[in-house]
Amino acid sequence: MRKFFLVLVILLCMVMPAAAQDTSHTPADLADADGKFMTVNGTSIYYLDRGSADGTPVILLHGFLGSVVDWTNTIPALTNAGYRVIAFDRPPFGLSDKSTKLDYSNKAMSILTAGVMDGLKIDKAIIIGHSLGGTVATQFVLDYPARVIKLVLVDGAVGMFGSNPQFDMRSNGNRANGSFTSNEGIDFLRRVNPDSPAAQAIVHTMFSPDINKDILSPSQAKKRKISPEEMQLRSRGFQISGWEGGLLAFARDAFTDKSEIDLDALKSVQTSVLLVWGEADHVVNIKVGEALRDLFPHNTWITYPDVGHTPMDEVTTQFNTDLVAFLASKS
Repeated sequence: MRKFFLVLVILLCMVMPAAAQDTSHTPADLADADGKFMTVNGTSIYYLDRGSADGTPVILLHGFLGSVVDWTNTIPALTNAGYRVIAFDRPPFGLSDKSTKLDYSNKAMSILTAGVMDGLKIDKAIIIGHSLGGTVATQFVLDYPARVIKLVLVDGAVGMFGSNPQFDMRSNGNRANGSFTSNEGIDFLRRVNPDSPAAQAIVHTMFSPDINKDILSPSQAKKRKISPEEMQLRSRGFQISGWEGGLLAFARDAFTDKSEIDLDALKSVQTSVLLVWGEADHVVNIKVGEALRDLFPHNTWITYPDVGHTPMDEVTTQFNTDLVAFLASKS
């Protein structure tokens, strides 16, 4: 079946015209009015730094194909509560670096996150990760436990590409229906050469200009209307030259055992952890969250009925209330 899928994709690319995407923009062209860029170990990082400069720092890590835009409904709640909020586009997504030469493994992205904190002179922070951003957040708490005040995982895709069947995405109900969020699509992404013009052409052809609508629809249990303005913001990373190779390189490193998390080590994490899950998440099944709940010794477990992969967008008010309450608690 997988071989058939790959052959079919190649045949389709021979007969289908490339999607009409304008990739002539620079990251600076598309940046927010208060958006900034920094260089971390030679890697260009786009970020937002909002809220009180004296507030407790919060680092927001988005998921696969995401960007700082994913936190649009979360940032105001945190800044209003007095926190300093830093959200950055994790390479190769959004307006950050898209080089095929970067190491996109969880370990490397954990080191990069520490570099972002160093660049902003932040010693310790609350770390919040959504989906695959939760994987990096989990690696970070293992690598830099003294730098994590609290850890929050929102439908965290932890261990989903490792060897533990309890976490494997193929045995836990993943059914996101975009061409490259299906199991077969991910298999394709991680097996090809990121620098191959043919592979990049396939990715370019299969991704439409409204790709994020394709990604968001299956991930949200409660469908919501996505405005053209929001779609433009969510898609801006695909308007920059080189995103195709960056995406392939990310899959090469992040979707393999190179990024496997030491799950047993989570039993020794002393940080307070909030695990938030949509009970109807079909991208990262709630079984993954339940398994994490059994590993982290100091955790708070919150679930939302009839909510999918993005509770911060689907039940924004309740999510923000629960998040701020946990951060303010002494647990």
